[in-house]
Amino acid sequence: MNIAYSEALQVPTVFPRRKAWALNRLETRNWDFIAATAHCSDYRQLEQLREELRVMFGAAHIFFAPSARCAIARVLSSLPGDEVVVPAWTCGVVRRAIEVAGKRIVYVDIDRNSVNAGVAQYARAAQRGRILLPTHLFGIPTEIGEIAQLGRERGCMTLEDAAGAFPSQLGGRLLGSFGDFGVISFERSKRVPSFRGAAIIVNNEEIADIAKLKERVAEKGSFPIREFLRAIAHNVGTIPWFYGRYMVPHMLRAYAKSSLIAATDSSITADPSYTQEFQPYQAALVRRILLRRDNIRTSISRLVAIYTGALRGTSIQTFTSRLTDPAGLLRFPIAFLGTRRTEILRAALRRGIFLETNYEKPLPSVARESEFPNSFWAARNVILLPLYKALSEKGAAHIVSEIIDIERRAARNVARELPEEICA
Repeated sequence: MNIAYSEALQVPTVFPRRKAWALNRLETRNWDFIAATAHCSDYRQLEQLREELRVMFGAAHIFFAPSARCAIARVLSSLPGDEVVVPAWTCGVVRRAIEVAGKRIVYVDIDRNSVNAGVAQYARAAQRGRILLPTHLFGIPTEIGEIAQLGRERGCMTLEDAAGAFPSQLGGRLLGSFGDFGVISFERSKRVPSFRGAAIIVNNEEIADIAKLKERVAEKGSFPIREFLRAIAHNVGTIPWFYGRYMVPHMLRAYAKSSLIAATDSSITADPSYTQEFQPYQAALVRRILLRRDNIRTSISRLVAIYTGALRGTSIQTFTSRLTDPAGLLRFPIAFLGTRRTEILRAALRRGIFLETNYEKPLPSVARESEFPNSFWAARNVILLPLYKALSEKGAAHIVSEIIDIERRAARNVARELPEEICA
């Protein structure tokens, strides 16, 4: 969000210090964090979670990793082939994971009416020996069945990036169960968060190098107090009253001062996303949330229905499709056609709504924009509406009604600026 809000705040904007909307809260409750402290040395939690995931995915082998990026790098490092086919618009850490694995990147554009690259895009790059890395961005499924089949026909292996899609489903199957390998994430921004962490799902044992995928045994009794306190602070900080009066003004000041130049990648040896191990207390956290997953899915499905129904018939673009599992969405992506995103963000701030953006820079360099026009368009235009259980249906209805009003006012302003002969 640094780029979008740094640009938006070039025009001074007043944010009302009152109850604020739109920042996602964690699905883990503070009591979950506290209860997890009892399992710092209970390594049975790891095996119990592993068994639960085996049943859920129908896979014999499940391995844990400190992060989704580490899981992706670990799988890629275990596979032959030097090139990985990946969408040009996805999370930037995917590119770093591919580099860590010592592979070369082959980009494909995303589909014009989706946030994902589909089978048509992968078909142009699926050459024998390459590794296909399709993504289900924001929990929206890509055409993963067709992509996996394409991989089998072309002699390619498929690593399914379902980091932001657990526990979303497609045709009754969990995303992450279609490719030769799947990766799901338990990091803080995801639906089932445990500070950080991920799991590797082995769906094709014939090509898996089990020895290279196995996790190291975590140090007994270790507990990252900093992550623990940060997670509790996040839950407290996103309480609407506190959030509007203190958190958003603080974030806006930081965005207004921030540079548009991206920071350089840090050293892998110092990055806990690659060096830490998945801990028993994290497994305990995941297991607690999985007990509530049906209740969470029901709440998310209702929020998605509110957004979808309200936006139907407007000029605001949405990206869900017939494949989408509404209850499995992580965020609800939209785009305003004909209006700059910075104007939308400013207008929303004036109404007390802090909207999320993500992946504001496509993975290829800007010099390659003509090769991947859809990815660059999405990076500059997509806005994410919040989805989390603590958001009430009334709150979701309020947010989307404000968004629709902003779009209508923006459209009227554009019409007033057009010459009369164009408007006639």
